[in-house]
Amino acid sequence: MSRDTGHIPRSAGQTEVGLVRSSNQDAIVVDERNGLWLVADGMGGHAGGGEASRLASQTIQAAIRDGAQLRSSILAAHHAIRAGQSQAAELAEMGTTVVALHERGASFEVAWVGDSRAYRFEPESGRLTQLTQDHNLAGLMVETGELSRAEAARHPRRHMLTHCLGVHGSQEPRVDRVEVPWHHDDLVLLCSDGLSGELTDRQIAEVLADDANLEVKVERLIQQVKAAGARDNVSVILIRAPGSVPVQAEPRQGWRRWLPGSN
Repeated sequence: MSRDTGHIPRSAGQTEVGLVRSSNQDAIVVDERNGLWLVADGMGGHAGGGEASRLASQTIQAAIRDGAQLRSSILAAHHAIRAGQSQAAELAEMGTTVVALHERGASFEVAWVGDSRAYRFEPESGRLTQLTQDHNLAGLMVETGELSRAEAARHPRRHMLTHCLGVHGSQEPRVDRVEVPWHHDDLVLLCSDGLSGELTDRQIAEVLADDANLEVKVERLIQQVKAAGARDNVSVILIRAPGSVPVQAEPRQGWRRWLPGSN
């Protein structure tokens, strides 16, 4: 759903169980007030995956509201999950991926752990660009030049993660980041692999190129995943560049009161 923050919404998001799984272990955050959007894809059993994605999304959102940086917020979520693993036997193996966008004025930062993705869509050219690099064995082979991205999309090890939140051991997970300037009318898509594993880049771009509003685009992406079988939970968030739609109030004003020294 879109979140009403006192102006015309710039974003829309939806998460669904799909057609095969019995529960939804994904979680999303659509927080325009604080300039934060994220998708978390949990794993580790029926209870564990849902708890891990819930912990990650709530911890990151709370940390951003308190003025923390995105990377440190994600690492705080990792430690919250690690602390929760000892609470019950069914949570011992829980973990989650995360991809998050934090707006920084005329630009935005994307940070991620795992294989949930961020894409940038440029309406004028119709170009769809993947901003993230999958933290899985197939993605590692792309990084080292052993595979192309097209080959990685079909590789049998594409579901084997190399990094996630909640990983065991003393080593913290790898948090990759990229900062990107906003361009007028740009769209950014955040998604779990329930979308990117079912639809090609071309199919995604065709939906984003339509003149429909954001909620309709999100729904159409979900419906296309269902038509393809929806074998996994699927989560989708779309964010439009600031200034691309009329607003009733200055969009950044609402969350500034959360920053240190603003009172």
